[in-house]
Amino acid sequence: MPMVTGDNTLLPADRALLAQLRELTAAEAEMPDDVALAAKAAQGWGNIDAELAALVQEPVLTRGDGTAYSFAVAGREIRVEVEPVGYRRRRLNVVLREAGADPAGVDVMVQRGDGEELAVATDHFGERSVEVGLGPVRVLAGFAAGPVTTGWFTI
Repeated sequence: MPMVTGDNTLLPADRALLAQLRELTAAEAEMPDDVALAAKAAQGWGNIDAELAALVQEPVLTRGDGTAYSFAVAGREIRVEVEPVGYRRRRLNVVLREAGADPAGVDVMVQRGDGEELAVATDHFGERSVEVGLGPVRVLAGFAAGPVTTGWFTI
């Protein structure tokens, strides 16, 4: 049956068809509960190494020269030794250890709180260090077994 023209009213058959279509599309529009739960759970795994490093973070304060922070995740360890080198400047010495691997080729970056990333260069003695200003920092290291990002710490 055709629609009645001129007054925008629907015939009973048209209303019944639209009701059936509404039911079909409503069922398709709803996300199953288990899919929503799985999506929410997966969000926490975006940077699991950083979360694990934060859980096992053990800052060790030493008297005298500076501070040392240790972060360990699944056989990979990052030790950051902080030394004062001037007014509001600190040198970060980064020591890496990886079980069963030589960490010599590992790329290391220090990220500052403002987002700036500084490459941590290796000197001719094989030591890694970089000078930074005071504030929050974290270390990113690309180990062979997978990248590790430490939690934020303030120097």
